[in-house]
Amino acid sequence: MARHKFLLKNLPRGPGLAGLAALYPETDIPALEVFSALLGTSAELLCAINASLDRQGASQARFRLLLSLRRAGRNGLHPRELAENLGINRASVTSLVDGIEREGLAKRLPFKGDRRSIMVALTPKGERFIDSIAPGRLRRLAELMSCLSKREKQALAALLDKINGNMHAFRKI
Repeated sequence: MARHKFLLKNLPRGPGLAGLAALYPETDIPALEVFSALLGTSAELLCAINASLDRQGASQARFRLLLSLRRAGRNGLHPRELAENLGINRASVTSLVDGIEREGLAKRLPFKGDRRSIMVALTPKGERFIDSIAPGRLRRLAELMSCLSKREKQALAALLDKINGNMHAFRKI
């Protein structure tokens, strides 16, 4: 007998929701429909992103770190700034930096004015690596969103920001 994983992206949509409403009359069907669509799309995006980055020898965290360092230029960024930019803790930044430094993609530089601190900057090899994958990823992202008009993109971004702003209600669950 095949075992099926239950993933959040497998929440029912359409007619499958009627059965839930029969069991739980307080179910807001339109809200669940949107939620299911959002989760399904998010899951597909994450799978595609992770598969693509894996083929290129990167992870989401590593890609974001390299991109932040590329935007920072030759002077680099302080690990605290990297943690803030990436929304992760300092220990995670240290681990990521250790990995890309071992591969010769980044280097630690002295921090002017504080001998106890460092800056992190890309090496030329790191610049070449991120420059080899970022433009293609940005093009594919634009292609994905090309089915939406400029107004639809703005509206979708605003709606997603609105949902994100209400996340405190969901975290109560």
